[in-house]
Amino acid sequence: MLSWLSRLAPGHTRRLEAPERLVVHVIGVAAAVMLLAISFGWYVKREIALFLFLGAVLGLAFLTTTANPLRPVAGRPWWGWGLALLAFSACGYFVAMQPAHELRLPMIDDLSALDIAASVVLILLVLEATRRCIGLTLVVLVLAFLAYAAFGDRLSGAFAHRGFSGQEMVDHLVFSTNGLFGPALEVAAFLVFVFVIFGALLDRFGGADFFYDVANALVGRQVGGASKVAVVSSGLYGSISGSPTADVVTTGSFSIPLMIRTGTSRNRAGAIEAAASTGGALLPPVMGSAAFLMTDFTGIPYATIALAAIIPAGLYYLSVFLAVHFKAHHDRLSPMSTGATASILSVLRRDWLYLVPIGLLVWGVLSLNRPAFAGAIACAALLPVALLRERTPMRFAKALFLGLSDGMRGMIGVGVACAIAGLVVGTLSMTDLTGKISSGLFAMAGGSPLITIVTAAFVIIVLGMGMPTPAVYALAAVLAAPALISLGIAVLPAHLFIVYIASMSAITPPVAVAAFAAASIAQGNPLKIAFLACRIAMVAFVLPFVFIYHPALLLIGDGADIVLTAGLIAIGVVAINAAIEGYFLIRLDWLRRALFMVAGICLFVPTTGTHLSGALLFAAVAAWVLASRRSMRAAPPFAAGR
Repeated sequence: MLSWLSRLAPGHTRRLEAPERLVVHVIGVAAAVMLLAISFGWYVKREIALFLFLGAVLGLAFLTTTANPLRPVAGRPWWGWGLALLAFSACGYFVAMQPAHELRLPMIDDLSALDIAASVVLILLVLEATRRCIGLTLVVLVLAFLAYAAFGDRLSGAFAHRGFSGQEMVDHLVFSTNGLFGPALEVAAFLVFVFVIFGALLDRFGGADFFYDVANALVGRQVGGASKVAVVSSGLYGSISGSPTADVVTTGSFSIPLMIRTGTSRNRAGAIEAAASTGGALLPPVMGSAAFLMTDFTGIPYATIALAAIIPAGLYYLSVFLAVHFKAHHDRLSPMSTGATASILSVLRRDWLYLVPIGLLVWGVLSLNRPAFAGAIACAALLPVALLRERTPMRFAKALFLGLSDGMRGMIGVGVACAIAGLVVGTLSMTDLTGKISSGLFAMAGGSPLITIVTAAFVIIVLGMGMPTPAVYALAAVLAAPALISLGIAVLPAHLFIVYIASMSAITPPVAVAAFAAASIAQGNPLKIAFLACRIAMVAFVLPFVFIYHPALLLIGDGADIVLTAGLIAIGVVAINAAIEGYFLIRLDWLRRALFMVAGICLFVPTTGTHLSGALLFAAVAAWVLASRRSMRAAPPFAAGR
């Protein structure tokens, strides 16, 4: 039984031999160049570009991932080669037939037997790539939705539908713009990709080292400096890459060993890196792929979403930093280095050129209404920086080639997730299951706004336990968002609520991809790392509820209300982290920890009375702690040591 379960588990990354490695690089670079050219404005028909993108993603998935964990990571992947060629053939068929398919009327004109065969093969390949790269949970969920579309007419009651033939299902899922080649895959190809490429090129050209040096200059000499460097560097790099797993692998390779050497346990070091990297998907200017999907689902400009996310993302990183800071003082950890550390000015003087493409990216995302074009400009601005850094044309060309290939390989998980999400969204729109589930969710909560929001969050968290963030958001956006909006919640807070809860899937046990990536570096227990990361990032699970009731956190409202609300929530973040970690200026006893926790909860509750009570309680406990600290300093050494 366990053997069969292992055979169905996700595979491992292959250790490719030279011929396979060359093929993977060529596919990756060719696809990357095409998509970058589209981002710059080169016109390619939407459908053809998506066919080629999906073919590249599926081909790379089969060539670079084993069928299951039992398969060896070395050797010739003959099955992988066969499936990759089948994926290229199926997508090539759609490219060749695109002119004919463009003239047919969807859901009216019949499909040929070859059209249906190619469509079924493509759907099966997407399911297999999902099983290999993501896991069986998502595949089972998709099969359940497909089974509902096929056999739901046999049900009775509210969940029955009129029934669909096999051709109708294929037509809707593959040939319409609401299925496999729908908005989710389009966002992955035309929007997410360019930022993933920017992050990969930045890494190849030394950008990760730059962020690490900046973080080291800022906080490296402080108590628990290694942990703080992990938080700052992961936030800086993650705000550009938008990928928690890539962030863990990139910055964690430096920060996790440093944290361990300075006294942090292996599991906690991995948890700090996982929590800090997960926040990168919430931090502007790039955020994560779910935020790009949000622009397509809601029609809200990406710049508006990025601006609205600034305060919640800042509060998230304030919380993670304070958790690290309080714990470091509580455990009396050492600074990362007692020697000379480069100042921030010297780091910027040496590597200021990196600020040019990053600044262009921030400016483009916030000022232009074309985020993909802004990302392409930032990629182009990286090239002169790389030329100056690499010194020789050959080193530059190699770094550029590998960066483009890395970026396309980094799209495998996102591309597969968005393709499979397209199948689910297509099934939901075809059967009108979205409205039925939303109505059921609202009825199950008994019409209570708070219970509806909590229920929606629970559903998103459960989905997130086995799925990547883009797929979780795509599902929740059509399942939970209508129920939230029916409560009178505005579209922006409702969808950002889903983005935040979905992003936490990277550290939510039992399937926590960021925690597992950190565990491989820290050589710790992935589940313990995931639970510790959830504790460190606890505020991230609460903040979405706060900005649902406090839209001022999303820059909605007048300036005074925004400043006051953000300040009160920031004090609440301080209070809760002090209570959890048991430190605030001094080590706290259980009574002061409990009082800080009560103060923090009161500051999060959305009423004026609780805000006032929480602020006063925090001030009173802080004054008590400050008085205790002064008395401890004034006492003779023997008295202070009792």
